Amino acid sequence: MKKDKFKNIFSGLTIAYGQYQPGERGENGKQQGKAFIVRGTVTEELWENHLTGKGPALGIIPITENNDCRWGCIDIDEYNLDHVGLIKSIRNLKLPLIVCRSKSGGAHVFLFTKENIPASLMQSKLKSFAILLGYEGSEIFPKQTEILVDRGDTGNFLNLPYHNEMKGLRYAINDTGAGCTLEEFYQLYDVFACSKEAVEKIKTEEKKIEEAFPGGPPCLNKLASIGFGEGSRNNALFNIAVYYKQANPDTWEDEIVKANMEFMEPPLSNSEVQQLIKSVNRKGYDKYRCKDAPINSVCQSGLCRTKRFGVGFGEEEMPVLGSLTKYSSTPPQWFLDVSGTRIELKSEQLYNPGMFALACLDQANLVVPVPKPKDWKQHFLKPMMQNLQEVEPLESLNPTNEILGLLQDWTTNRQSARTFDDILNKLPFTDEKREFTYFRMEDFYNFCKRNHWEKDKTQTGNLLKQLDEFVEESRMRVKKQQPRLIKIKTMKQTEPTTSKIPFQEEHF
Repeated sequence: MKKDKFKNIFSGLTIAYGQYQPGERGENGKQQGKAFIVRGTVTEELWENHLTGKGPALGIIPITENNDCRWGCIDIDEYNLDHVGLIKSIRNLKLPLIVCRSKSGGAHVFLFTKENIPASLMQSKLKSFAILLGYEGSEIFPKQTEILVDRGDTGNFLNLPYHNEMKGLRYAINDTGAGCTLEEFYQLYDVFACSKEAVEKIKTEEKKIEEAFPGGPPCLNKLASIGFGEGSRNNALFNIAVYYKQANPDTWEDEIVKANMEFMEPPLSNSEVQQLIKSVNRKGYDKYRCKDAPINSVCQSGLCRTKRFGVGFGEEEMPVLGSLTKYSSTPPQWFLDVSGTRIELKSEQLYNPGMFALACLDQANLVVPVPKPKDWKQHFLKPMMQNLQEVEPLESLNPTNEILGLLQDWTTNRQSARTFDDILNKLPFTDEKREFTYFRMEDFYNFCKRNHWEKDKTQTGNLLKQLDEFVEESRMRVKKQQPRLIKIKTMKQTEPTTSKIPFQEEHF
């Protein structure tokens, strides 16, 4: 079946998969939506639904529990991309890559292998290919070379091609620019899929990049090589002016005049250039306009932050901050790639730049600068949150399920009060008809604490009150006292079961 070969080609992590709920398109053409990771097995039905277009597209995490993979991808987020030109460059460089159209019109450039290879090898090769092709800074999958499975980490997923096959517009493209059917994609795979040995032998000479704007934002250098476009010349030159004001503060106005003649086609008039210089000279207005055309279509915010005259660069160089994953437990757990090292964060460590720097030092042996809180939120935290992937928590770790289990253990699976008065001996009491059980809140809370429950008494009480088993809290006379008692519907006692397989003694 066609599904079986597709499943084999895109096999990856088996304990979780990705889903994407699409939203509206942004001004730059990128599909907006929510990406989240579901913990569970990738079933046959999910593969089938993906190819038939039923439900959301399937996302697969390429890195496995063993930190290896059999496919990787360069994610090129340019929405007016010349796919044929890209494929021509790939063929000229003799790279074994297959180009697929992404959901936003960019490209997913795949490297496939016939066997699992180390994720570190896949990632390093794809990074070198991206530089050769002129797309340094593009996202690379697998995003991690190691995932912290024992801490609940799953890595990041990529939405697969061929959702609803050809109708979904996410298909492979052949050398002539025509879309490939699923069967034609399989033929491409058979031609270009590599062995581990073949991947290791691919030589990539380091490409010396001549930058039109040394140390400047990668978007400006990219546009300088492909053209700025007539409809957005003013905004393009404004961003160039911001760059020169930082890079050459003494001569930046003269540099703008030269840049207008060199890069704008046709050049802006002298009056327009002078008005632009006047605008950039105004206090507070000398900031890059990243969200406007033509910059937004080729923005590489992660790489930009590492450039001396990029957005968000401080006195010290900030490491490359990669994909952010949120494990939606209570409290949440976060995982982030920092210069290739996967670190685990609490919410306060992610929000506070000083605490973040300490976490990098502790877990990755990295000394990172501490930007001002305002700059941290604007230039680092907000961009990371835009591409956030969320992971559904284990049901057993849901606080409601946890407290339900503790309540059952407290009221049915341990010693209970023989008489109503024994409630004062810190025991729960169940009536003769086994309809209702009574206990003091502080006794139950202390039991929870002994079982490593981390929530405070108020939070515990609020969760308890939300349970279907909860009836009421009221004052009741116990001996000569009137304590407040919790009344719940009596829970069923769990009967322990043992294996029916007979034990066989071994004779020595």
